[in-house]
Amino acid sequence: VLAPGLETVSGAIRPELGYGRCTNVVTSIEFERQLSASGPWGGLVQRASDGKRPRRIAFIQCVGSRDTACEQGYCSSVCCMIAIKEAVVAREKTGGALATTIFYMDMRTFGKSFQRYRCQAEIKHGVRFERGRVHSLIQDESSGDLLVSHVDFTGIRKEERFDMVVLSVGLQVPESASAVANRLGIELNDYNFT
Repeated sequence: VLAPGLETVSGAIRPELGYGRCTNVVTSIEFERQLSASGPWGGLVQRASDGKRPRRIAFIQCVGSRDTACEQGYCSSVCCMIAIKEAVVAREKTGGALATTIFYMDMRTFGKSFQRYRCQAEIKHGVRFERGRVHSLIQDESSGDLLVSHVDFTGIRKEERFDMVVLSVGLQVPESASAVANRLGIELNDYNFT
């Protein structure tokens, strides 16, 4: 059995989304760590730039997944559920005072009862689901807030202000696994999967 594992795609794969340029843009893995009680802020939800408690957080789906422009045309299949869970946990940790929005193309809730969890996130926990594609993001230098430009499913361009943005990064095969597969004569597809 050969199980080399996976690694996350860098948030910088889509530079227009501000990762590495805007302090208050983090990846889903980094946000998961922030939510953890053993994390850098003891589980408190706050911005890296100024320690301010955010009032609005956007989650942007399919960063480095389902995107042929960055040669990542496959679905990583876990990002949607990670974002939903993180949005719910963040709202719970703030007593519901935090508004969370998930920007998505398609919500892919693989697995038993996952669609029910998604519906509960929206109805019971107040997570907002916005179908559309985010095309750019800029930071307001005076406040540190992020202006997210997106096109909704009807084709209307919109701009919204958020305190933080979480990029739901995809998964990929590590380069070391590709090298092992080549040495062992295992045939891989275009995305280095078997």
